[in-house]
Amino acid sequence: MSRLRILLVLVGLSLFAPGMAPAGSSCVGLSPPVPGDIIQLFAPIGRYAGHWGVDLEAPVGAPVFVAASGVVTFSGVVAGNSTISVDHGGGLKTSYSFLSHRGVDRGSWVGRGSQIGLSDQHDGAAAVHFSVRVEGVYVDPSNFLGCQAAPPANALRLVPVP
Repeated sequence: MSRLRILLVLVGLSLFAPGMAPAGSSCVGLSPPVPGDIIQLFAPIGRYAGHWGVDLEAPVGAPVFVAASGVVTFSGVVAGNSTISVDHGGGLKTSYSFLSHRGVDRGSWVGRGSQIGLSDQHDGAAAVHFSVRVEGVYVDPSNFLGCQAAPPANALRLVPVP
């Protein structure tokens, strides 16, 4: 239980840059990188196979936004897919793939909701692949989506810790 509380505190602190949160509000959770529905679920298989994130429907060329404030740790190509990864602090990292354009470089600081690229398609589907890692372990991103900027009692959302 204490590890869960620590993660929530760290996530809550790292989501807004100093001075960015509206007065009297907080945000626990991640903002979706695009407004589309989840079209492919988190479905890892073993250690290396399967689907290690969720795919969110997005028309080709749609803006892709960072889910929380952080530092870009990777901006390049992985397994033929244009990808950006962001470290949000507290052991939380997110990655965004199937991009037609990457608008940020490694080492850049990005604020929650900043546009970081443009969507593309993969295997015939127009979508953005979104993955979440906590302390290096991939977890289901759908459990983290749902940022609420409101008083803490209205914004709190418990998330599983691996």
